[in-house]
Amino acid sequence: MREVLSRIAAAVAPVMLFIVFSAVHGKAQARASMELLETKQTATQTSLEIEGQVKNISPREVSGVTVVCDFMDANGKSIKREQSHLDTDPLGPNKTSTFKISTPYNAGIKRFNVTFAQMFGGPLVTKDSRK
Repeated sequence: MREVLSRIAAAVAPVMLFIVFSAVHGKAQARASMELLETKQTATQTSLEIEGQVKNISPREVSGVTVVCDFMDANGKSIKREQSHLDTDPLGPNKTSTFKISTPYNAGIKRFNVTFAQMFGGPLVTKDSRK
């Protein structure tokens, strides 16, 4: 009986360790690495421009950051999506950068959402601290 239990424990232990380490790794990735400090929008007859400031709140340098702005209607439906880059690249820990992104003017655009992604690292979790 002991031998059977020992074999079961030996078979289950690696699986349990994998699950535990995967969960810890997943939680670490969920921590915000960028903080959106401010955005300001300006509209003309031909374009809508978003200027903003973001801070790297991770302990590591980030590079190749893409700014993604989803321009939406009053109901939150996406009308247009534009991409740009940070003005400072790479961006060190606790450093800030400005960015600018624009799209042709569309009277249906009523709101926008700014997110960040890294070229080979996917989306960057962002803390929105705009007032």
